[in-house]
Amino acid sequence: MKTRLSILIAVLGIAVAIATFWVLQPKAAPELVEYRNEEFGYSIQYPATCTFGRMPGACKQNPPEERPQECRCFLNAEDPNRVFLQTFQEGKDHNLTLSSITIAHYQTSQFNPPADVELVSWIKSNFSELYTNVPEKPNIKVDGLPAVSINVPSSPSAYSFQDILFIKDKKLFCITLLNPTNKGNQELYDQILSSFSWQE
Repeated sequence: MKTRLSILIAVLGIAVAIATFWVLQPKAAPELVEYRNEEFGYSIQYPATCTFGRMPGACKQNPPEERPQECRCFLNAEDPNRVFLQTFQEGKDHNLTLSSITIAHYQTSQFNPPADVELVSWIKSNFSELYTNVPEKPNIKVDGLPAVSINVPSSPSAYSFQDILFIKDKKLFCITLLNPTNKGNQELYDQILSSFSWQE
């Protein structure tokens, strides 16, 4: 009896050790690929599992849960003025969460400020109808450039989003993050934003 108990305890100990080993191992970072925007001179890194280009039309025929991996993520850069990545991420409960990041510079006067303009005052004077909570000074940086991060709460018909605005070479850029409070989305957005860089 004692022998069996000793064997059982030993087996349980080994099982716990193996489980602890796997839990403590850091998750392997996903492989990344680089996208370069030649029009404006910036680059980002994004997951290699994403399709480059439009999401194939056939992908839209099935709900996200039934789509293959190549249909769950895509980076559309056909228009260099508005590059966006959209993906459905699987959480711990196996539910899919929509993530979307857009990097945009629009060909309007609002997005082409004069030289030496002050970022916060420009945003307040040109986007007062969109933003009611603009901070008094830049509160974030994008590749070393001062930027303003503004959170817009969700509504019954729309996700919350975060806009990050900054000026480079007399051009205003806006990075929009959909549903940024979701943990999985945060990790993806942090990964992409930390890779954002200007090409010299």
